[in-house]
Amino acid sequence: MIQLSVKSLLCAATAAAGLLVASAAGAQSPAEFYKGKSVRLVVGFGPGGGYDLISRILAKHMPEHTAGKPVFIVQNMVGAGGVTAANNVYNVAAKDGLTIAAVNQGAAMYQLLNGEGAQYDPAKFVWIGSISSSNNVAFSWIATSGVKTIADAKIKEVLVGGSGVISDANIYPNVLNALVGTKFKIINGYTGTNETNLAIERGELHGRGGGSYASLMSQKADWVKDGKVAILVQVGTEKEPDLPNVPLLTELATTEEAKQIAALVSMPVAIGYNHWVAPGTPADRVKALRDSYTVTAKDAGFIADMEKGGFDVRYRSGEQLDALVQDAAKIPQPVLDKTKAILGW
Repeated sequence: MIQLSVKSLLCAATAAAGLLVASAAGAQSPAEFYKGKSVRLVVGFGPGGGYDLISRILAKHMPEHTAGKPVFIVQNMVGAGGVTAANNVYNVAAKDGLTIAAVNQGAAMYQLLNGEGAQYDPAKFVWIGSISSSNNVAFSWIATSGVKTIADAKIKEVLVGGSGVISDANIYPNVLNALVGTKFKIINGYTGTNETNLAIERGELHGRGGGSYASLMSQKADWVKDGKVAILVQVGTEKEPDLPNVPLLTELATTEEAKQIAALVSMPVAIGYNHWVAPGTPADRVKALRDSYTVTAKDAGFIADMEKGGFDVRYRSGEQLDALVQDAAKIPQPVLDKTKAILGW
C-alpha cells in the first residue's frame, strides 16, 4: 500500500485548488471579469499630444459601454517614438484584456521595415480599432524660418524636432528630404508634441516635420489662424478638407519608385489613432472591448468631447486595420529596402 506524506497531500491540494481557480477565471463572463478592475491605455508618447488626448477622452467614455464597467486609466510610456510602449504591451503586460496599446500609427510599418528594437509582430496585433485619423503635416514657424512653401524648404534649412525613429516627426522629414529635396534637419530628444511646440515658440526649432493636423488644431489652432505657421505638405490618401491647396506627399513624388515609397509611408495615416491588445488575449474579452469601442465611437458625449479637442471621429474596425497590415506585407521588397534606407531603420 502506497503511503502519501502530509507534504505531498498539501502540494496536491494546492495544485488542485489552483486549477479550480484558473478554471473559474476562465469561466467568467467579460462583465464578471471586468467588474471592479482597471484597464490601462498605454500611450507611447508624453502628455499633451494627439494619442494622449484621444486616449483620455476614450478613458472617460468607454467604461459606460464596457461589460462590467471597469475604470480606464491612461499611462504614458515614452521612448523610441512608441516602440518602448509597443514592446511592453506585446511582450511584458499580462494578456488578460486589461492593457491596451495606444502607440504610433507607424508601428506596423516600422516592424515591416525591420526597424531596430521592434520586438513585436503587427500581423499578430489584436486590433480593437481606430477612433480617428488625420493627415500628417509638416509646418514651419514663419518668423524664425522664413519658409512659407515646400519650395522654400528646398532652399533653406529647417530645424524640426524629433522624438524617435518611429515617430511621424522623424519619418516624414527624412522622406521629404529624399524624395522631394527639402532641407529638413531633425533635432532629436523631444519626448512628444507638447515639448516640441514649446521649443518652436522659444525659437529653438523652426517647425515640425510631422504630426497630425488634428493634433495641431487641437493644441495650437491659433498658430494656423493667426498665420504664425505655414503648412508645407500633408501626408495621407486624400487631402484634409481644410487644406485644399496644401500638396500631398504623393503629389510631390515624381518617379515610379518615389510614388511607391510615398504610398507606403502614407499607409499609417489610414491606420490612424489606433488601439490594440496583445495576441493571446481571451477572445470574449477582445469582443467586449471591440463592442465597447464601436458603441463609444457613436456616443454623442464622446463625439462632442472629440470635437472640443479638435478631433474628428473617423472610426475603423479592428478587422479593417488587420486588412491594411496584411496588404502592406505584399509590397515589393526593393521598395521596402529603399524606404528602410531613407528612414535609417
